[in-house]
This record gives sequence, C-alpha cells and structure tokens, in this order.
Amino acid sequence: MLTIKQTGAAGVPHDATQVMIPMRDGIRLAADVYLAGPPSSRQAVVLVRLPYDKNGTYCFMPQISRYFLAHGYHVVVQDVRGKFRSEGTPEFAVHEADDGYDTIQWLTERPWCDGDVVMWGDSYYGYTAIAAVIGGHPALRAISPRLTGSQLSMTLAHDDGTRDVEQTARKMYLASHYVDAGRYEWGPDWSRRPLRAAFEDFFERLGRRSANFDAEFGGGPGGFEGRLDGGSGGGGSRFVPPPLKALLESRPVPALYTIGWFDNCAVWSWHDVRALARTPAWAGHLHLRLEAIDHENYWLGHAPVAPGDDHAASPAALDRLLPRYLDPAIEFFDAVLGRTGDLAALPRVRYEVCHGEWHESDTWPPRAAADLEYHLSPDASLTRARPEREDRLRWTHDPSDLVPSTGANPFAALFDRADVSAAAGRTDVLRFTASATGEDADLVGTVTLVLRPSAPAGAHLHARLLDLPPGGGAFLVAKGQVRLDGPVSGEEVVVDLQSVAYRLRAGHRLALDVMSSDFPDYIAECPAGADPWSALPGAPVVREIVVGGARPSCLRIGSRQPDQLRPSLRARP
Repeated sequence: MLTIKQTGAAGVPHDATQVMIPMRDGIRLAADVYLAGPPSSRQAVVLVRLPYDKNGTYCFMPQISRYFLAHGYHVVVQDVRGKFRSEGTPEFAVHEADDGYDTIQWLTERPWCDGDVVMWGDSYYGYTAIAAVIGGHPALRAISPRLTGSQLSMTLAHDDGTRDVEQTARKMYLASHYVDAGRYEWGPDWSRRPLRAAFEDFFERLGRRSANFDAEFGGGPGGFEGRLDGGSGGGGSRFVPPPLKALLESRPVPALYTIGWFDNCAVWSWHDVRALARTPAWAGHLHLRLEAIDHENYWLGHAPVAPGDDHAASPAALDRLLPRYLDPAIEFFDAVLGRTGDLAALPRVRYEVCHGEWHESDTWPPRAAADLEYHLSPDASLTRARPEREDRLRWTHDPSDLVPSTGANPFAALFDRADVSAAAGRTDVLRFTASATGEDADLVGTVTLVLRPSAPAGAHLHARLLDLPPGGGAFLVAKGQVRLDGPVSGEEVVVDLQSVAYRLRAGHRLALDVMSSDFPDYIAECPAGADPWSALPGAPVVREIVVGGARPSCLRIGSRQPDQLRPSLRARP
C-alpha cells in the first residue's frame, strides 16, 4: 500500500520574528528575521529564499541563521511564494526573479539593514539567489549558490544533435513539493508501467494534483525542455526559454559557486560555470569551490555514513558540518563587503581531491592538469595505447530489465555509496578495465567520453567512470549520459562526465561502464517522439560501438572542454 507522509509548517523559533513581506502584486511572503543585535544595529543581511519551510528540520535554517548571526550578519529566511506560510500559488521557478527583487527592496528599507544584501543557499534556494541576480536589484552585492544552477532540473540540449537524459527526480519533485503549501514524502513503485501510473495513483490517493506536474505533459517542447511561466494551472501556462541567457546578460556580482563531485545536480552547476567563465563581463566575478560531497552534503570521507556522521539525524554531526558548510561563504561575503580580507586575494578556485588534499588554482581545469587519454579496446581493456585493430562491441538493451542506478537515493549518493561491481556481469553493460596503478595517481580536470555508436533516434548512452579497489568492489567516480535526437552509424558522440579531482590510489584500477540505461535515476529510453512516461517497454535491442582503429572511442581527462570535442550540429533525418 502506498504510504504518504505530509509535512506542514513548523513553529517559528523563539529568536526569530516572522514578518509578511508584500510583493508587487499584493501577495505576501512569510519570512523570519534574525537580528545580530538591536534593531538600531545596521548590518548587511544574508537572505535565503526556499520552498522547504523556513522553520523545518530538513534544511535546519534556524541553526544556519544563528551561525551567520554569530559572524555579524542579520539573517532573513523566507518561504517562497505558495509554500508553507507564504501566500500565493506554488509555481516552480516562475516568480523568483521578481519576488527576490521585491524582498531585497523591502530589506533595504528596514532601519537595521545597512543597504547591502547577500544571498546563500543550496539547490532550489541556491537557484533563488541566481534568480535574484537576474532580477537586478542594485543592493544585491554577492551570491553563494551551492549545488545548483540557473537551469536547475531542466534537460539540456547540446549543439551536436544530442541532449542530456531526463532525470526522474524532476517529476518526482513537482509531484511531492508543488501540490500545495506543504510537502509529501512517498515512494513510487518504479516497476509500474507506464511510469506515470504510479504518480496517478499518488494523486488519486491524495485527492489533489500538482499543476506543475500536469503542465509537464501539457505542451511546449517536450514539457521538461522549458520552465512554467504565467498562470496558476496547467491550462493557462506557457513555456519560456532557459534563464541562463538572462543570467549572462545581467549585471555581474561576485559569485561563489560550490559544486559537489557526487552531486546529481552538478550538471546544471557546470553548465552555468562554463558559460560564465566564457563571458568577459562575468569571468572576473566567478569563484569556485569543488568538494567531495553529494547533494545532501554527505562527504566522501564519511561514506558510507555512520549514524554519528549523519547531520540530518545527529545534532552533533550538524554542529561539525556547519563550519565546512558556511565558513567559505562567510569568508567570501566578508571580502566582498570589505569587512575582512581582500576579494582579489582569495583564490579563484579551491578544489578537493577525493581521497586527497585541498588545492588552489586560478582557473578550472588547473593549468597544470595533465591531458590523459584512455582508449576502449576490443578486449574490453582501458588502455593508454591506441589499439590498431578496429572492432565493434555489442550489448543487448532490454527495456524490461534496466541497469539499476548506483544507490537508493540519487540526492544522497554518498550516504550508502553503493558497490556496482555486479553490473559487469550483465549482458547490457560493457565494462572496460585498466591495469592497476603502481602508485597514487591524481585524475584532475574535465572528463569526456568520445564514442562511435550505431543506434536509432531516441537511444540513450550512459557511462560511469569507476574506481576498482584491489580487494574487490566498484565505486562511482563520475558519470554522464546522452540521448540521440537522430540516428547515428559510427559517427562520434561526446558524453560529458563533467569534471573530477580524484586520487586513484596505488593498486586500484580505473574502469568504465557503457550501457543504455541507469534506472530509476534516469528515464528509460523510448522511440523518438514518444513520451517515456506513457510508453510501455518494447522488445530487447542490440546496441554497438566502434572501438580501436583510426578513429577510436576514448576517454579524455584534463583540460579539454566537451564543446571543443563535439562536432557541429549534423543534419539528420
């Protein structure tokens, strides 16, 4: 039986004052004000705008607010429109630029605000910081978005006739968080077909629906290709282009992006960062912090996470997390506002090598990053030498028996850090394995896989880079995936595995899995033009890639960006 848990608004903390801040259309948004001193004490304000309850236990906003307070900042934490105590209709990513502007304007009119506002936040409440930059209020001095991007949860298209594969988390998110003011915890039966059936059961049991979820199927270029805008229901909505262009054209402010090596949302962080770094007006304002964490801020050094290290359940673990979590933003804000330090003296990039140390650089990838190539060989090895013999390797993709994803929760990949060694025994997975390294070797930079597949339009290609310890097991280092908009027959296709800073320790082997599914984290493939949420599984199909020869399939780690490797857009039938 389907179990549904509803979560409503928690009580306002004793040390916060709730206010209702009016927006330009008359809707009022609930916010908690934490003052670092008497109301006459004028200080800069840290603003956080989130849809997860400003007073709830999930995001521990009271504890975060008190940490900022201890460093001399006033703090305002706001429920976004339609969520928890705020008025209005919950609509994903529609009003955040305007509501952010209006909230900042209200703050600047308070006697306790010195006129400077900075914004911090993870995931959606990092997205609201980015949206506020697009809003353009001059009092917004800096942002520190973590584990997020301007096109959060969208399926990104590339310029070579491929696109990313839709994450199932988007539909799950809209169904759970955007029904009404609260949120719902439930677990869909991913074995159901069509996939949408489990969601329909949820809505029927709940007795209400999510207009945002329904709008995904109501028009626009495939639903998940655009953002909902205008109107409060599916029928009155329209789709607008992604907001990255608006961000690039906005007035630049200093921005500290934090990206997790194991974050399932890192694709949107990297898409922003690469574009901002290429934009002259923005490049000088961009700072990066690259950490060995997942979306829920679990750290590789604690994986799998013991109860005493689970900050979601242990107050002591949360206390230990907060300095690592917040000190980088405080250092950054202090430098921007001239409180302490010098912004020009801060390193442009700080990155953590998994199983290694922290490093600093003036760019990403670092200038000293070595360019490495690993070739996919006919004997299923991963080798630095290009195989002279060309061959075709095949696997059978069965839509009724998909390759399982690497863990129970895509947002908490390090909580249980799954061993995926069993995938090598499947007939729908090609595993390429390198020889053991004789000494510690750091893999640093972008990761791109160039494949030469034969597959029809609508086919998916998934790749996982793995660490194989000498005692057995296989653990994720990085992953990427593409969907083909048109058929290919031996042409080069680039799979973006984003970036790594990973120490392959002595005796460990690097491995690469290539397959056609990664479920339930990613939607299953279906014929071009069909809706994967409504489709039924088809018959097994054979996929193949060309390896070796003059134009080999190969894995590249180092300084080269994916766009430098992708061929220009091909005209396809």
